[in-house]
Amino acid sequence: MSTAPTVTPAKLWEQNATPKHRIQWCPGCGDFGVLAALKMAFVKMELLPHEVLMFGGIGCSGQIRNYLNGNGFHGTHGGPLAYALGAAMAKPDLTVMALAGDGDTLAIGMENFIHACRRDPNVTMIIMNNGVYGLTKGQDSPTTGLGKVMEAHTEEHPPYVDPVRLAIASGASFAAQSFAGDPKHCAEIYVEAIKHKGFALVNDFSPCVTYNKFNTYEWCKEHVEHIPSSHNPADKQAAWALLDEYDRKGRLPLGVIYQAPRHKIEHARLPIWDEEFADVDHAPMFQPFM
Repeated sequence: MSTAPTVTPAKLWEQNATPKHRIQWCPGCGDFGVLAALKMAFVKMELLPHEVLMFGGIGCSGQIRNYLNGNGFHGTHGGPLAYALGAAMAKPDLTVMALAGDGDTLAIGMENFIHACRRDPNVTMIIMNNGVYGLTKGQDSPTTGLGKVMEAHTEEHPPYVDPVRLAIASGASFAAQSFAGDPKHCAEIYVEAIKHKGFALVNDFSPCVTYNKFNTYEWCKEHVEHIPSSHNPADKQAAWALLDEYDRKGRLPLGVIYQAPRHKIEHARLPIWDEEFADVDHAPMFQPFM
C-alpha cells in the first residue's frame, strides 16, 4: 500500500506566495533579510503554515505576509497589534505574528503598541525599523535620527523614539534587537521571541536603501554589537544599564535585552469556538464563494 510523501516544514515554507505576488520591495531592502530569517525560524521550530497567523500593516513591511505560505491578514495603518491581540485571544494555540514598520507601530499605532506591552498577549512583534516612511517617498518616521547628533529639535523633527526603551517602560516582558543584514542571527532571535510566553518585541534594523542614506547597511555594520553572554536579561535594571552603556559607546545592542515572563492567572472564560460551532452547518456561508 502506497503512502503519501511527507512534506517537510522547509518545503512548505519554500512553497510560498512569491510567484503569485510579485515582491514589491526595492532590491536590497532590509525586509528581504527579515523574510529569509522568518522562514529559517519557522523551519527550525517545525511550525507548519496552518499553525501561524501573520498580521501586516500599511507600508513596505506590511507586504511580508504575502510572501510566506501561511495565513495572513493585511490591516489598516497602525492596526496589526490590535488584530493580533484579537486572534491570540480567540485561538490561543496559534503562533500569532505582528509584522510592521516603525511608522506603522510608533506613530499612528503607538497606543496599540503601548497597551500590547501592558497586556502581554502571546504575540510576537517584529518591527522592520528603517527610520523612514518608505512607501510614501521617505518622510521622517518616529525613528528618524538614529545615530545623529542633534543640537536642537523642532516640532517637525522631534527626538528619535527608541522602541526597546518604550517597550520595557510600558511593561513588555520580552525585548530584543536584530539586524536584517545578518538573517541567521535574526532567525535565532525570532525563535526566542516566538517561544516566549507573552508579548515579545523584536526591533529589527532593516535598512531602506532608497530613502535613508544615513542608516545604511555599512552604517549598521559599524554600529551594531552583540550583547555579551554575561548579560542577564531577566534583570530589568541590567537591561536599562546595558542600553545606557551602548548609548555611551554609540553602539546598537543585538540580542535579547530583557526577558521576564509574567506569572499569569488563566482567563476567566477561554474561547470555546469548537464547542459552539460543532453543530453549525457551514456550507451555506461558503456557497456564495463557490
